Amino acid sequence: MRIVAALIFACAVYGAYQWWDGRGPAHAAVASEHGFLPVEMPDGAPRNAVLVLAPRNCPSEQARRTDVLVGELERAGIPVVRGDSFFFDVENPTAEQVAGMKRAMAVFKQGAPAVYFGGMGMSNPTPAQAIAEYRAARGRHR
Repeated sequence: MRIVAALIFACAVYGAYQWWDGRGPAHAAVASEHGFLPVEMPDGAPRNAVLVLAPRNCPSEQARRTDVLVGELERAGIPVVRGDSFFFDVENPTAEQVAGMKRAMAVFKQGAPAVYFGGMGMSNPTPAQAIAEYRAARGRHR
């Protein structure tokens, strides 16, 4: 009977580990009130502009959403830089930086447009979410 109890316990521990490990980097941090996650900013990301990553010259629904988002940000007077890829060049990253890079990559992999600003990132935000996050971040850094 002890063997069965030990086996059940071992299975429960293994299942809990698999569940926890499968949560991914996006779950490791608390999102802002607008849904943006703290991320490590990609190399070359502009300091005072929103970075919007999506495929260029693509007729997809993602590209259409990206065009709408960029247009709304520009109408709100928010500087925008578009791109279609990003990279990190970090020597000896800390555990916090690695976690932030994983969250940034998870945002990018969720689909376009991926939006980054001020150490925060979100996949496919609405224009209202992106504008609100930009304004909130600018307020935090004053």
